[in-house]
Amino acid sequence: MLTETDTKTLVTIIDDDKPGFLSFKAKKGHIKHIATEDECKLIVQRTNGCDGKIECKYRTCILTGQGRGAVADKDFIPTEGTLIFEHNENEQEIVVEIPQRDSDDKEERNEVFGVQIYDAHPSEVKISKKDTCMIEIVKDAETQK
Repeated sequence: MLTETDTKTLVTIIDDDKPGFLSFKAKKGHIKHIATEDECKLIVQRTNGCDGKIECKYRTCILTGQGRGAVADKDFIPTEGTLIFEHNENEQEIVVEIPQRDSDDKEERNEVFGVQIYDAHPSEVKISKKDTCMIEIVKDAETQK
């Protein structure tokens, strides 16, 4: 029987005995990057479990069909590597270098490229269906609104 001094508490048990699910921490898989910043940083997050050490590969990629595709080595420096998440670690960062141009060219910047995550291990690790994050290089902060 409950009295006035008794309390009720709702307890949520999180199933963290799974290796997790990997996805980009970006709104709708899209990031706007200001052209004057040298590095574009993307966060890959591990959700729905963080048990054990896992890894996945990443790479920059050209996005076709955008009509304003970025050019490798001109608009961004191609990069690839492996992200390693230790046990209970839930975020990793990918850094893509963005070459700077003469001030005249910055007015016209509006290029798009992608960063893809793939080949996760162990096989129980799942990657989002939106495995590619689109990065749009924009002129300035006003364009981001």
